[in-house]
Amino acid sequence: ALPISRPERARQLSPTPPSFHTDLLAIDMARSRLAALLCAPLLAAAVAPGCEDGQCPAADQAEEAALLQRPIGVHEFVNLAAQVTPGEETPAQHIGLVGEGGPHKHRHMLVGKSVYFLTVDRFARKPGSSLESCETDNHWCNGTLRGLTEHLDYIQGMAFDCIWITPVVYQYQGETPSGTGCMGYWAYDLYKIDPHFGTEQDLKDLVKGLHSRGMCLMYDFVANHMGPIHSAADAKKIVPFGQPEYYHQLFRGNMTFDEYVAKSSNWPPPAQAMWSQSGAQCTQGVDCSCYKCVVDPADEMGIVGRDPFGDCLGEMVYNPESPCPEHALSPYCMPGDYQCQGYNETITQEGWFYDLGDLNQTNDFVRKGQLKWISWFVRKYDIDLLRLDTAAFMTFDFLSELQEAAGVPIIGEVTTTNMTYHARFQKDSEAGRTLAGVLNFPLYYSALGGFCGKWFPFSTFNLTFLGQRMEEQMAAPYRSVDALGNFVDNHDTPRIADVCSNDVSRIYNSLVWTMFTKGVPIIYYGTEELFTTVRASLWDKGYNTTTETYQFIRNLNLVRQEHHVALADMKVLRTGSDSTLVFTRGWKVVVFLNNLQEAKRSVTYCVDFPKHGCKWVDA
Repeated sequence: ALPISRPERARQLSPTPPSFHTDLLAIDMARSRLAALLCAPLLAAAVAPGCEDGQCPAADQAEEAALLQRPIGVHEFVNLAAQVTPGEETPAQHIGLVGEGGPHKHRHMLVGKSVYFLTVDRFARKPGSSLESCETDNHWCNGTLRGLTEHLDYIQGMAFDCIWITPVVYQYQGETPSGTGCMGYWAYDLYKIDPHFGTEQDLKDLVKGLHSRGMCLMYDFVANHMGPIHSAADAKKIVPFGQPEYYHQLFRGNMTFDEYVAKSSNWPPPAQAMWSQSGAQCTQGVDCSCYKCVVDPADEMGIVGRDPFGDCLGEMVYNPESPCPEHALSPYCMPGDYQCQGYNETITQEGWFYDLGDLNQTNDFVRKGQLKWISWFVRKYDIDLLRLDTAAFMTFDFLSELQEAAGVPIIGEVTTTNMTYHARFQKDSEAGRTLAGVLNFPLYYSALGGFCGKWFPFSTFNLTFLGQRMEEQMAAPYRSVDALGNFVDNHDTPRIADVCSNDVSRIYNSLVWTMFTKGVPIIYYGTEELFTTVRASLWDKGYNTTTETYQFIRNLNLVRQEHHVALADMKVLRTGSDSTLVFTRGWKVVVFLNNLQEAKRSVTYCVDFPKHGCKWVDA
């Protein structure tokens, strides 16, 4: 990277053009030296003209800096990532996130961590099993806890602090048109481990293996619902909630319970928690989509579809006939979109997901039973952190009680674009403190559009908008932005490699953003292999630690850890281009990103740098 006083004074540092466009620098301005420099493949640094003595010339206006990239070898980057000042106290040590005994001494803290997320059924089979690939979406592939424990070195090699695993309690053992319980979200007995995944001892061994490495476990659980229920007899099989009255029965009317839950498709009934089938996020029967795809704006018959995530051969435009307000940030009415006509909080919280029995927390036995169970489970298995599925579909007061009963931080899944609503899942005006953290869906949507061009309102190839959303989030009423979980894909969304059409430059830029924007970075398993299938098996890939992307993720973690990025302040810098995004983390790290396709050409960034007696040196 070459900071200069005027763009026209930029000089090319290398005759060899870059093959990627990801640029990350860690700069120790206080000591007027370069502390770390990352470019994945990526870069160079030089003394800024006029700053050779460590003092930048004063100016009435901030100087522009044009930053040119060139490739840097992986071995060079490893050396840069390993730099750290001996004996220097890190911010994390100062506030007690890590101590002299290592990260495991404070493993119950969420902020400051980086997380590797995996689905147990797809990560590793038990030793001696077939290594044949398995790419089915919702059927068992037979990954196990024991297999996972055998491959902890593979995850630790990428320098992650924690792993997040899908639920492993006993599942619905049958099959419905939606599939099976292989992902772990169809619980039928909360007090048993499902034999598909292993045994109680296998889970304890996994936790022990993580703790011995100074790592922590984030365990996924569901409080909103249990497994599929199609009769009262089904309900009685569920432990500990084995009675029909333990489940919401909104709009049941004169139907028997068996009639209410009989359907295996084409719901309702039961009343549904999403969209307009039952009138949850918009008026019942109305299309909840806020935008429409128009091939010819002059021809109303040119509408070819209303799927906001589907391919549009024309232009996505606001639909004035929709229930959404103009300039809606959501593509369709989502949880927290209170301005959508017909939005109903009661239906959102009491409706079911398909045929999954929706627990009624106003029932005293259910409420106390859930609080008792989570407390027992955390203690029995020595769980460090929790991830809560479908958090947006339960009341704030119950979530507050659940967090207190758990005794360890919970990070909740809340699929929304409304940051004020999103922030309430950390701090509600009536319930008080709710959850410790929230998955950062508001920024996920804009990041996916910004880096990869996936259509989302105002976001498509627009990194300026992503930067604005980052600033809005820092000003929103969150209890801690540092406890928001950042990601660009997971087990319910398309893979980042698929969305980016396998363009490595865009993929890598999105990963750098995930790792260095404010919050807890979460990387989905298989990203290191550039998976395009959402739930593919990993065992058939051989757990290769030499791939470029594996090493890239490792080095991102090392820079983040050793240059104390996790808790540093963040500031977005204006670049004047929707194709670039620049932000700082503290005084040492400046992150340069873009959404350009992989190409053999340089990229120029023009930004205003703060003046702190800067000095740039060759890396």
